[in-house]
Amino acid sequence: MGMVQARIGINQLDMGGWVRVYLGQGEPSGEIAPFLSHALNGWFRERPHLRLRLILPVTRNGNTVELHAWYEQILFSDQSPLAKPVPRTPGQPAAASKPVSQ
Repeated sequence: MGMVQARIGINQLDMGGWVRVYLGQGEPSGEIAPFLSHALNGWFRERPHLRLRLILPVTRNGNTVELHAWYEQILFSDQSPLAKPVPRTPGQPAAASKPVSQ
C-alpha cells in the first residue's frame, strides 16, 4: 500500500499592518498550528523589510485555526526622482542591498 498524503491549503492575507494566516478550505481535522507557523515564517522571509511585532493565535475547540501577526515596516526605499535605480534579478526582493564593489 502506498502512503496517503493529505494536502492542506494555507492562505495568507495581508491586511496592511497585520497579516492573517488561516486554513484555505474546510474545517481543520487536528492541530494545524505547525503548518500555520511555517506559512507565517515563509511570508516574513519573503518580506525582509518588515519586522514582526506580535502574534495572536486564534483557537477553536482547543486547536489553533488561525494566526494573526502584526508587523511594522523597517526599511523604506528611496522614491525620490534623483534616486539611482538598483538593478535586481527576477525574484530578488526590492529591498535587497546593493552589491559591494571592490
